Amino acid sequence: MKKHLLAAGLWLATLSASPALLLTFDSGLLTSGTGDPLSSSFTIDFAYLETADENGDALANASWTIDGTAGAVVAGSPTAAGWGASSSDALDGRDQPLLFTFAAPVNLDAFATLLDNSAFGNLGLEEIRFYDAADALLGSVSLSQSTPGYVAYSAAPLVGVKKILLPTAAFYDNVLLVPGAASVPEPGSSLLAGAAAGALLLRRRRRTRA
Repeated sequence: MKKHLLAAGLWLATLSASPALLLTFDSGLLTSGTGDPLSSSFTIDFAYLETADENGDALANASWTIDGTAGAVVAGSPTAAGWGASSSDALDGRDQPLLFTFAAPVNLDAFATLLDNSAFGNLGLEEIRFYDAADALLGSVSLSQSTPGYVAYSAAPLVGVKKILLPTAAFYDNVLLVPGAASVPEPGSSLLAGAAAGALLLRRRRRTRA
């Protein structure tokens, strides 16, 4: 575990040379964050796996779809829910998978997320998955929901990301998105924003373990 967190810390330190958008889920606005914005807006919704069309025929490619019957996604306190000590709110995905859907596909140079400080969740390794506009799988990131404060991260560039799926049974304390060159609207203060985002994620992780 310590080796994994050290690797995550070293990787996040490299963000000082990259733009980044950090979503902390503390403000009540789930799509707000600090750092450079992406070139596309996005929504966060509960999702289900659609396997058949409106006629009941099996789809050639099953796809994760926004669940219009579910309530709104909220940020809540892992502590209040009995899911481990935390000094901040987190994205609540305990009951259903969470789906980030971009209005237009984006390129990502890197991705990271911090799980709640509990040992609850699905046993074994789960996956965060990235899909394109045709619902083809572009890549995935492994995570352990039973490891308190687990940091799931990847520095593998992804092109044309339309959806990001976060598995159910966890709180997600932060999500960090590092856009690829084509997804950065302005160079601006990219260096400072990337450094601040990496530092904030590491600092918040230390706080949740306190």
